[in-house]
Order: sequence, then structure tokens, then C-alpha cells
Amino acid sequence: MTKIKSLVIRGLRGVRGELKLDLDGHSLLVFGENGSGKSSIADALEWFYEDKIDHLATEEIGRKGLEAMRNIFLDEGDPASVTVEFCNSGAVTARSLFFKKGALKSEYGDGSPELEEYLDQSRKENLILRFRDLADFIQSPKKEKLDTLSEIIGFSEVSKTRDVLRKSLGELSREFKRGNYDDSINLQQQKIIAQLGRNVTSEAQFVEAVDEVIAPLKIDLKMRSIADIEAILAAVKQPEDREILELGSFYNRTADWTIATQTALEEIDKLYREYYRQFNKIAGDIEQLSKILLERLLDEGSRLLRNNSFTDDACPLCLQPQSRKRLQDDIDKRIGQLSSFKKEKEALDGSQASLREELKLPMQKIDSFLQQQHIKHDDNRQLESDLEHLKRSLTLIDQQALKKLSPASKLIDPVEASIDRALLERISSFCKERALALSKQRAGDVKFEIQRKILLTKEAYLTICKLTREKHVLLEQQRSMQAIYSEFVKKQQEALEAFLDRFSSDIDSYYRFMNPGESVSGFRLVPIEKGEELQGITLEYSFYDEIHSPPQKYLSESHLNCLGLAFFLTSVKAFNKQNKFFILDDVISSYDSNHRKRFADLLFEKFSDYQILLLTHERDCFDSIKESVNNDNWLSWEIRWDKEQGIYLD
Repeated sequence: MTKIKSLVIRGLRGVRGELKLDLDGHSLLVFGENGSGKSSIADALEWFYEDKIDHLATEEIGRKGLEAMRNIFLDEGDPASVTVEFCNSGAVTARSLFFKKGALKSEYGDGSPELEEYLDQSRKENLILRFRDLADFIQSPKKEKLDTLSEIIGFSEVSKTRDVLRKSLGELSREFKRGNYDDSINLQQQKIIAQLGRNVTSEAQFVEAVDEVIAPLKIDLKMRSIADIEAILAAVKQPEDREILELGSFYNRTADWTIATQTALEEIDKLYREYYRQFNKIAGDIEQLSKILLERLLDEGSRLLRNNSFTDDACPLCLQPQSRKRLQDDIDKRIGQLSSFKKEKEALDGSQASLREELKLPMQKIDSFLQQQHIKHDDNRQLESDLEHLKRSLTLIDQQALKKLSPASKLIDPVEASIDRALLERISSFCKERALALSKQRAGDVKFEIQRKILLTKEAYLTICKLTREKHVLLEQQRSMQAIYSEFVKKQQEALEAFLDRFSSDIDSYYRFMNPGESVSGFRLVPIEKGEELQGITLEYSFYDEIHSPPQKYLSESHLNCLGLAFFLTSVKAFNKQNKFFILDDVISSYDSNHRKRFADLLFEKFSDYQILLLTHERDCFDSIKESVNNDNWLSWEIRWDKEQGIYLD
């Protein structure tokens, strides 16, 4: 693991000339009064690794804070840089900040893939802790705690997989519901009973029933299997029956469809109401909408970089020079920061997709009816008009689902969008009446009646077989997906709880090391779930033998800072795999002398194998820690500042 051999800072922050720290892998204790510029060391290293300084990255200074990085006394042509030499490899890497055509630019002297890989790994580690950031994690909301840990341990990728499985399971459930299998099968069974006087549940029963129906014709054919049905029909067919039977079949299929579609229309109304609510909530919030639109822009930038549509080392939007790898990391980080807004947009997108999927089948079915030749009969003008009216109603809802998010976008009210059920009733009644009228035209024609019965029962039985197969396949898929999802959730929970237990144990151990004998202990990170979804993480603790959360409920600022420091140190131990150093910038300002002593002992005992850069403006703290450090492992320096030199070592 990497330690720092030497650090040279030129022209950055409080360093006007050159500040060289010859560390040779040793830890460093630095004292500097307020305003002396000691934090320039932490700032320089943060910029070296992150290409920005978080506490300087403001709207007024700039997104990366670079405008505040160069020393104000430097001329435009003067160099500003950080040069780091590492112990394990002897590699020397410099990063420069300079003006080019009036704009600030930064670049590494070494642009090798090995450096990019090292920096990429380092950005995932905890290297710098400042006083202002001490209790950020401890006091952050439960969702932010979850996001922070998820990002560090890669748990976010596991959560994405869980979301995919859950969505797949939900889509299977919706597809099963759309099929309306039980009602559709019952409808076909009723048709069989109406024609044959009994139900048919197997091919053998169907064969037996058809044999009974054709018996009065005394033809020299018998049914052995359903494959013989066409030969039977050919034997009883009469030329003048063809058109009437086909038209009757068309009316029957259309009437059946209206019954099955009732459930689909109810689901469409329900989905549109939810889509309408989500759309208006986002479109009415200008700030949220702008962030969602920004996230969309960042997503497009990320896509361009990932699929190599844009290959220059520059931003594809502003064309400013920048490493593609670093730009990709920046975009991914900003997308992560917009995650809460992104989730609302994703929920809206999910509602939109579900609504359009629900609309697809009835719209396709209407198109198929309108394309059939029977619809053009003069008697079917009203049927054609009603089907076209129904299609327009469905198309109107589909058009609403395609509207772009903007403050000016307005969706029609769900009441206005609701589909007139009277249309279905009118279509169903018309088709049933026409089918009945056709059968009456040939009343008394035995061959026609037998042929009609065979055709109706054949269509009904084959439809039942098809629906039963589809139902079985979907149920099996649901069962399999449910088993996979349940097992995945179980393993995810077990893995998360095991990690949180180990992580919590170290946090509690470090906290109690700095605060022995107190009534506060047993700190534990606990997952919060709602239904089957992980909502966040809270931090529980024992306070006078009772469990409480969150910590800020009863703990003082100093104790919260101790807890924040314990979290940072635990994170260093758990997650820093690339670097064996970290920086603590004025983290003990709120501690009394006893806590400072225990803090120093914690570093010496638990982190003796790490290189630590400890910066403080407290003279007493500096002196007391200086007395405690092992001179073989620690260096101790004082930093001063004057106008001519800037920062210099005393």
C-alpha cells in the first residue's frame, strides 16, 4: 500500500513559493495558528486526487474551486503545482495548475494508464477528514447514510440488481393480470356448455362430444383426435354456409374481446391517474424539474463517453480540455448526487412504461378488427364507428404519456381521459344480436346447426387450451422469479447485516477508546426497511441502558465529533486498499485535554502502521501530542506565514 515519500507544493493556496515536506513514509504532526495556511497541505492533496476542493467549490468561486487554488500573489505565468513522490514505487507525479488563453487548466505530468488506475481507486477511499466534515455522516438523514455506505462498499450495484428483479416480478404480475385468464377461460367454457350441454376439459371429452353432435348425420367418419376436426367439418360443409359462419365467428370474437377488455380499461384508468399525479408533481416543481433535466443532460454525456461516440480528451458540451476518464468520474458523481430527483423521474418513467404497455394490446386488437373485411359490411357501420371511437380514446391517453416534462406541459384530467364503458356495452350487445340473427336465418337446417356447433366449440376449446398454457407458463415464471427474488433479498440482507455488524463493532470500539467509562456505548448501524425495500440506515446506541437513535438526540457536539472520527477511521481500515496514509485537518478542536490524549493514543495504538498527517491550530494539543509521539515514526513541524514567503516551515 502507498505512503508518501515527499510532497512539494508550489504556488497553491497559502504557499507562494515552495513548501517541501520530506516525509519518507513517516507520520507528520503540524502546528499552525489560525490563518497560517496549514490547511493548504490538505487542500493541495485533495486537489491532486480529486481535481477540486469541496469546501471551495461554490457557485461564486466555481464548480471545482480552482479559481481559489492559485496563490493570489502569483503572476499569470508563474507555476503552481503539487508533486508527490511515493515510497513503495519511487514514482514521482506532478499536477500543474496554469493559465492557457486566459483560462485555468490543470494536468498531470504523467498521463499513463497506471496513474489513471491508481487515481481512480484512490478517489473511492477516505483520505482526508476536516473538522467541518466530522459529523456529516452521523447527522445525515437515513437515506444519505445508506447512499454513502452503498457507494463505499459497492452495495449500490447490488441494490440495482434487486430493483431489476423486483421490476421483473412486478411486470410478470401485471402481464398475468392483463391476461385475465380465469374470466376468459370461464367465458369459453360457458360457450361450450351452451352448445353441447356439458363442459369439456380434455381432448377425449371433446372427441366424444363431437361424435355425439355428428351422429344424426350418419356420416362414415368418427373422431379419434382433435386433428380429425377439419375432415369432419369438410364432410358436413355446405357452400352457402361459409360466409355466414365466418361472419358469426367474427361477431363472437369481438363480443368475447369486449368482456375481457373491461379489466384492461380499469387498469388503464388506474395507471393514468397515478401517471397524472406523478407528472404534475414534478412539472409543477421548477427546481426539481431543472435538476431532472440536468440529470438527463449528464446521462447523455455519460452515454457519449461510454460508447466512444466522443473520443477527445475534452468535455463534449463545452469542449474544454479534460481527461475523459476524469470527466466520466465527475459526471457519474454528479448523477449520484441527483439520485433522489432521479428516483422520482424513474418512478414517472416506470408509470409511463406500464401505462403504454397496458394500452398496447387493446389498441392492437382494435386495429385487427378494423382491418377485417367483415367490418366493411353496411350493417356494421355503427360497429366500425364505435371501434374507431374507442381507438381514439386510447390514442389520446397514449399521447398524454408521450408528453415531455416542462412547466408548460399539461395533461388532460383523469376524469376526461376515462374511457366510456358504454362503448364496450354497445359493441358487445350489437355483436351478440348480430350473431343470434345469423343463426336464426338457417333455423331448421340440421347440417348448418351441427357445423356451427362444431366450429363454436372448436374455437372455444382451442382458446381454452391456449389460455391454459399461457397461464401455466406465466405462473411458473412468477414462481421462479419470486423464488430468485426472495433468495436474493435474503442473501442481500444477510450480507448487509454482517457488514454492518463488523463495521459497527469498530465504530463502537474506537468511540469507547476515546470515551471510556461513559453511559453511551453499543453503537450499531441498523438497516431500515419498508415493505421489501431498503429505505435507509440509522445509528442506534445505548444511553443509560436504553436504545436510542439518532445520536444527535442526546450527544453533545464533542461526542458527535468523536463518533464522526470513529466512523472515518473505521472506513479507512475497512475500505482503503490502495493508500496507507490519511490526513486529519483540525479534527480535535472541540476536545478537552483528556479526549485529546485518548485520541492520540488511539492513533498510536490502532493506526501505528499508517502514515498520518495531523494538522492542528491548538498549541496545547500540538505540544501534548508531540510529547507522546515516537520520534522514530513521527515528524513534528510548525508552519508560519508571511507576505514575502507565504507558508514556510519553522
